[in-house]
Amino acid sequence: MTAHVSSNSHRRAWFRGAVAAAAIAVGISGTLTAVAKADQQVGRFLVKGQIEVSYFATGGTPTWGVPTIPETNAGRGGKFQIFKNQASFYWHPTADGGNAHQIGGAIRAKWGENRWENGPLGYPITDETRARGPFNAVTGAMNAFQGGVIYWSPATGAWPVWGEILVKWSSEKREAGRYGYPTGPEVRSPNGSYSQTFQGGTITWP
Repeated sequence: MTAHVSSNSHRRAWFRGAVAAAAIAVGISGTLTAVAKADQQVGRFLVKGQIEVSYFATGGTPTWGVPTIPETNAGRGGKFQIFKNQASFYWHPTADGGNAHQIGGAIRAKWGENRWENGPLGYPITDETRARGPFNAVTGAMNAFQGGVIYWSPATGAWPVWGEILVKWSSEKREAGRYGYPTGPEVRSPNGSYSQTFQGGTITWP
C-alpha cells in the first residue's frame, strides 16, 4: 500500500473536503441525540456515557457482544471501548455533536492503518452504514469520519477517500455512480497531483 503524503496546499484542500464530507454524510448519519443514562454493567465492565447510548441504540449485547476492555482514553480528549464482536465505539465531544459511533471489521482495520483517530480521518461521525451500488442494491458498507470516508465491498476491500477526490467522487454519486467503489489508496505523483483508482476509472486532483 502506497503511503499517503500531504503537502500544505493539499492539506488545506483536504480540510475543505472534510467539511464537504461531513455535509454529505448528514443524510446517512445515524445521529443519536439521546441523553446518557446511568452507567450499566455489561459482563466484566461498565458501559458509560454516550458510548452506552450508542451501544444499546444499535443493538447492544446481541449485536456487539460484551465489552472486552473498560472505557479507555482515546486521542485528543476522546474515549473508546472495544466489544467482542469485532466492533469498537468511539466518542469525542466535537465529533458529530458529541455522539459516539460504532466501527468494526475491515473498515476498522483500514482506519487503524491510517493511525486511528490521530490520523487524517479523525473520529467516526456515523456508525457503519450500508453502501448501495447501482439499482440501489446493497453491495458494501461505509463509515464517515471527520476527515473523509472509508468504503468497503467484498470485491474491492476497504479504502479511505478524502479531500478533493472525495468531493469529485461524491458529485458522481459515489459507489452508486460510474466510478463505483475505491480500489486503492490516494497516491501522489512526482508532479504533485493526487490520484485514486476506482472500479470505473481514476480520479485525479488537481
